[in-house]
Amino acid sequence: MNSRILNNIKKDFLIEIRNRSAVNISFAFAGITTLSVSLAAGGAPFTPVVHAIIFWIILFFSAMSGLAHIFIREEEEKNSLFLSLYYSPEEIYLSKLIFNIILFLSISVIVTALYLFFLQVFPVYPLLFILTVISGCFAIASITTILGAIVSKAGSGSSLFTVISFPILLPVLWTAIRLTSVSIDGSGVQEYRNIVFLLAFSGVIISVSYLTFKFIWTEF
Repeated sequence: MNSRILNNIKKDFLIEIRNRSAVNISFAFAGITTLSVSLAAGGAPFTPVVHAIIFWIILFFSAMSGLAHIFIREEEEKNSLFLSLYYSPEEIYLSKLIFNIILFLSISVIVTALYLFFLQVFPVYPLLFILTVISGCFAIASITTILGAIVSKAGSGSSLFTVISFPILLPVLWTAIRLTSVSIDGSGVQEYRNIVFLLAFSGVIISVSYLTFKFIWTEF
């Protein structure tokens, strides 16, 4: 990997460790929401579909609160000009993408652990469940990275981010919810081809984003 990309990723992580805004918001949202659902349920069992829907709603809004700021922060702190002078658009995009993927996978580990613990969920197909979470988070991070760049250049802040993200993420969420339900219930077939769909969807988004990011970053 290009050392300049690694340097930019390191810079983003150092800033995140110092500020911890995105991580704190995402973890707080995940913890409070999961605990609230557990207390509201009062021990009443949910169906696998309901578990899957609640789980991915928590992950979705954790992503919305945590991943949008990576480009918005650069605009607010007036660092975008420096990035444009020192890094190529491709290096900027790849570094932000890798950062978002690592950050969201870290958030998903905490969210998954909290949800399984508080709601007492035990997937019948644990491998399918793990692969679904990983591939679903990969797809969400891929989409939100390029959308974060568009929103930051439009100057709309994070308020517009959730609105434009949801319809684009619907195929990912629908597929992930279906796979999660099957992995929890164990009554369906382990459809690993849908995992391939999520990864292929991510690949298409990343390819298109990589080719168009230069115009988004320089022309807006």
